[in-house]
Amino acid sequence: MQNDGEDIHSRSREGPMHNGLSNDPYLLSGDEVVRQLSTDPDDGLSDAEAAARMTKFGLNELDTGAGVSVVRILLGQLFNAMGLVLIMAMVVSFAIQSWIEAAVITAVVIVNIIVGFLQEYSAEKTMDSLRSLSSPTASVIRSGQSKTVCSVDIVPGDVIEVKTGDTIPADVRLIEAMNKSYHLRLTPFAHFETDEALLTGESLPVAKVANATFKGGEDVGVGDRINMAYSSSTVSKGRAKAVVVTTGMQTEIGKIAQSLRGDKSRVRKVRRDEEGNAGVHRYLQAGALTATDQVGNFLGVSVGTPLQRKLSWLAIFLFLIAVLFAIICLAANGFSNRQEVVLYAVA
Repeated sequence: MQNDGEDIHSRSREGPMHNGLSNDPYLLSGDEVVRQLSTDPDDGLSDAEAAARMTKFGLNELDTGAGVSVVRILLGQLFNAMGLVLIMAMVVSFAIQSWIEAAVITAVVIVNIIVGFLQEYSAEKTMDSLRSLSSPTASVIRSGQSKTVCSVDIVPGDVIEVKTGDTIPADVRLIEAMNKSYHLRLTPFAHFETDEALLTGESLPVAKVANATFKGGEDVGVGDRINMAYSSSTVSKGRAKAVVVTTGMQTEIGKIAQSLRGDKSRVRKVRRDEEGNAGVHRYLQAGALTATDQVGNFLGVSVGTPLQRKLSWLAIFLFLIAVLFAIICLAANGFSNRQEVVLYAVA
């Protein structure tokens, strides 16, 4: 089946997840995912094809950055849009000897830096710990043979086998799942379960149904995608065969790693219909949302902890109020550029 249909390399830029799929894998049947990834449920990928995809998609590992840097975190709290605005306002207030305003702004700056530093430092430490969540090896079918490989060598299109106690090495679309007591493909009464507490916070194992399908355009949460299994989750019951759909930082755990790291380069995904098509308005929508995200990141209102975001909104509000009153003051004095008028307006 590897040679049937379009080649994954010629379609990899079209899919919503850049891995050759026309739609999110949970919206596609298992057979369709296998076909679009140009793999085979029984023989898997050839060794040569796996090597080619490794070159294309890279290692299946989380990019946790350069480690925890206290200096970098501190500078990040100082040199952002709102931080710079507050610091400038503080300096001006001290320069014109407006002690009350200077004290209030200084307190806001200090609180913002301390809280932001502690939260980001904790997130960076958590990022480092994510490396230990992945399984070192995985059972994969290649060239018709079952073999054990390093998890970092898993690529999209690989067919893997997992059993009770195993850690899922990548995000996968289930194609066959069973309980060793039944040896039957799963019906709606599932006997294959995974523990996804790390991703969803769900305390109980999630029952999986390999042949479950969802309607196109339906936005289904990660915890409800019962035909999928996710990287770093563990198998609590049964065994399954699945095809890898995303690896590394493209996995759901990779997205968590990106959010913890404060990755500001995220590009909004283009929403597609059941056939994988998207109109011009969908691309414009994705572009507008991406631009909005970038502005929000720069202003600090869409990144960081809830408290940091509220402080950023407070800083923006105070800055706008200050600008408004400065304009009113200048207007009342005929927009005179005399030093005393300017100082009064700034104060």
